[in-house]
Amino acid sequence: MALFIASVLLSFIGAIPQTEACSGCGCRGGPGYRAPDGRCVGWPDVGRKCGSPPETRCTPEGPNAGAAEAAKFGVKAIESKQPKEVAPK
Repeated sequence: MALFIASVLLSFIGAIPQTEACSGCGCRGGPGYRAPDGRCVGWPDVGRKCGSPPETRCTPEGPNAGAAEAAKFGVKAIESKQPKEVAPK
């Protein structure tokens, strides 16, 4: 009898669907883009590594909301640090 109960329990356990593992760059809260070097891009680097829009140089892998805005902000921050051309007097 115990063997029968154990076999029934094992058959039910085998029928339980397995949860999917986290896959892709956006599954753990990042912006969801893979850089050309093959690594996932973090929020602070999405504008610098990917450009604006992020699909310019990166591959989307489950992009999260706000990634395009973060990339645009990052590009503007980089451009603001560039030296400005001064017209000769």
